[in-house]
Amino acid sequence: MAAVLDIRNPIDVHKAGMRALNRELGSEGAQAFMKQHFEGVGDWTQERHEQPEENFEDFRADLGRVDEQIRARRGMS
Repeated sequence: MAAVLDIRNPIDVHKAGMRALNRELGSEGAQAFMKQHFEGVGDWTQERHEQPEENFEDFRADLGRVDEQIRARRGMS
């Protein structure tokens, strides 16, 4: 039986994540993933200016639509 992961302990979570990456991707794949993760992809300083401005009301409206879709799928409408 596998040990229970304490997700409140960031060291344990990191170790479990590295084991999973190595298991699924192999050592070279895990290194490539980590390199992508830490270096990032794209140019955020440029892309942030290309994003439309949103306010809290837009966010709430989007959240409401997502909630409606989830409820409809679950038959809770």
